Amino acid sequence: MLIFTDPSGIHWPTGMALEATDGSTWLPSAWRMIGESSTAGQDLHGAFQEQQEILQADGWEAVRIMRRYAGATGVRLQIRRTGKSPVSLRRMVVLTGDLQAPLPPPRWRFYQNGFHSWSFSGTTPAAASDSGTRWGPLGAPMTFDVALPPGPRGVRRSDLVAALIIGERALILGQITTADQFVKIELDLRGAPRLRVYAELDGIPIGPDEEIASEWIWVEWRDATDPDPFGGYAEAVAREMRPRARAQAPSGWCSWYFYYTGVQAKDILENLKALIEHRDRLPVDLIQIDDGFQAAVGDWTQFSPRFPEGVASLAHAIQEAGFTPGLWLAPFLAWPEARVAREHPDWLLRDARGRPVSAGFNWYRWLRALDPTHPGVEEWLRELIHTVVHRWGFPYLKLDFLYAAALPGRRYDPRATRAQALRRGLQAIREAAGKEAFLLGCGCPLGPAIGLVDGMRIGPDVAPHWAPRMFGLSFPFQRERSLPAVRNAVRNTLTRAWMHRRWWWNDPDCLLLRSESTLLSEEEIHLLITAIAMSGGMVIDSDPVFKLKENRWTWWSAMLPPHGQRPQVIDLLEREFPRVLLLRRELAGAPMVWIGLLNPEDHPWLTEIPLQALGLPEAVWGFEFWSRIAQRLEGRLSIALPPHSAALWTLRPIQPGFQWIGSTLRLPPGEEIIGLEEGEEGGYWELLRRPWTEGEMWIYSPTSDFDLRWEGQPMMAAAAGPGLYRVAVAFQGRGRLEARRVRPHNGI
Repeated sequence: MLIFTDPSGIHWPTGMALEATDGSTWLPSAWRMIGESSTAGQDLHGAFQEQQEILQADGWEAVRIMRRYAGATGVRLQIRRTGKSPVSLRRMVVLTGDLQAPLPPPRWRFYQNGFHSWSFSGTTPAAASDSGTRWGPLGAPMTFDVALPPGPRGVRRSDLVAALIIGERALILGQITTADQFVKIELDLRGAPRLRVYAELDGIPIGPDEEIASEWIWVEWRDATDPDPFGGYAEAVAREMRPRARAQAPSGWCSWYFYYTGVQAKDILENLKALIEHRDRLPVDLIQIDDGFQAAVGDWTQFSPRFPEGVASLAHAIQEAGFTPGLWLAPFLAWPEARVAREHPDWLLRDARGRPVSAGFNWYRWLRALDPTHPGVEEWLRELIHTVVHRWGFPYLKLDFLYAAALPGRRYDPRATRAQALRRGLQAIREAAGKEAFLLGCGCPLGPAIGLVDGMRIGPDVAPHWAPRMFGLSFPFQRERSLPAVRNAVRNTLTRAWMHRRWWWNDPDCLLLRSESTLLSEEEIHLLITAIAMSGGMVIDSDPVFKLKENRWTWWSAMLPPHGQRPQVIDLLEREFPRVLLLRRELAGAPMVWIGLLNPEDHPWLTEIPLQALGLPEAVWGFEFWSRIAQRLEGRLSIALPPHSAALWTLRPIQPGFQWIGSTLRLPPGEEIIGLEEGEEGGYWELLRRPWTEGEMWIYSPTSDFDLRWEGQPMMAAAAGPGLYRVAVAFQGRGRLEARRVRPHNGI
């Protein structure tokens, strides 16, 4: 028996189990130990001490391997069928046992990671219920794993990874190899608290003398207040799965959230023209055509009448203008009337009765799923992707509704798990697209995509409204956690921020900056911008570019290019919708902190954050981007945010002499600074901005008698408070602001 303990008093003795599709089970009590061994070694995660348990049950032999590293433990289960008949296994339970803790379950919290891009992720009371949907079978595949729907009250499940927070400690559990099986972490509070970690085998047959191994499971204790509680786990996954590491992700424009399926070729050209005209202000590189160009989902090489010449000519026009062409596809999905579904019914994923599996309801029809384990589907996929990327000229692909490849059903290859089927399809796409193509996953189960995609949507769709709405109605949809809404998109942007630049570039979904055809208030747009800017993820806008107001252009430009840093989400393990994001940088040899504060509630948020809790001294300069407030802060940062609003503070320790305080030139402010010198006699600040930039800088001067120059030319500054001055600048490329104390001259 493997036992996991923590000095806080948490105790978890674990056994193993197997479950077959016919209802047969081999519970922990059915297994007897027949041997064990210990050894030492080293692997990708460092030096370890290994313990092996050899167990037997009726018809089975198993080896459970535990590797203890410095600070974490890896566990894997290997089984061999010793019985004379094959068994179709539903799952391997790698770890299972009752959990004992000094605090009662009503005081526990549970971080749940959802099944795919759009699924809810966040921290809630352990006794809460998992998220379902009022849409029933219409929306289930777009919400959760339909192979294992949300359980009864008292049963919590998480996909890929979970955290159980008890008092000041957090138990991190997750799979670190992700190519072959979906792993679930289940907490059952209906009786004595029981915690299980199991690998889904999806009914694949295990014959006599055949062997199969589970994914490796990571077990780690962390402080509940750790600003990066999943850091060790995420790095372990990266070592195993070798993610694609891109230094920069495309930023640009997408057609979806204004034109939707009604998009026309002329809309693409109209926005292309606007982006060409404003290239000096908006250095974007991507123009992506979304859903609506095709005749039917599944028939990607036949086109809508709104695209009479297809999309290759548009790709050429986009490329000739100096941008990267992008295209949306749902490669594993088909409408029932699509030619691919009618001409190749054997390519469709089917249930046990031979009926096509439902991939959900969208576009006013039931959807079908293609089976990527079928040789015909694989060949079709390769030809499609080669055509789109290499013949039409789209090196950026947004791949949507990818969960369809992982739906439960009967596959051409009966020995392929759902995770393997998805990864096999993605592997075919990657090989056909080539190493240089940028692949963005969307609606995608996360684990099998690691190492194959460059970017990943990590939340539900954004929308031009705060809370979910359908058919123009908020009731009864406003509590849905996976429907399109700014609230839902931003929540997952925060709760999955820890994945960014470890597994892929996080895609927080699109900016929506327009002031018409939207229900978003300006404060809600500020919140969306703050979350995306602080996340460090991809920056894609989805508005009619030529209709944006001047200040919206300025906000968008300030976010470019995305800085790419991964923020700390300070209250990730405290609440469902985190509110506090931190980024840190050293400036002039001292720490600088950016703190994004979000209020997603329907009532004001009033609180205070001690500066020392941010690693800062008792006295700092503070600059808030949206209100343009620059001030001296003592001891604490006081917060008073209206509903659905945000603040973005830049905080610097107060030093003697001249200091930069903040600016409106960049989000977050200060990212534009590439060199500086500050002291009692003066200071200079060297800036770099690729786009044409107009804005203001705030500086502190210890004297009112100083000389101020921009690029060597004298300029004026406006008083903005005691010792504070506001300076307006406009430039492209490099710029230098210099301030020098003026000493009086003594003479006759």
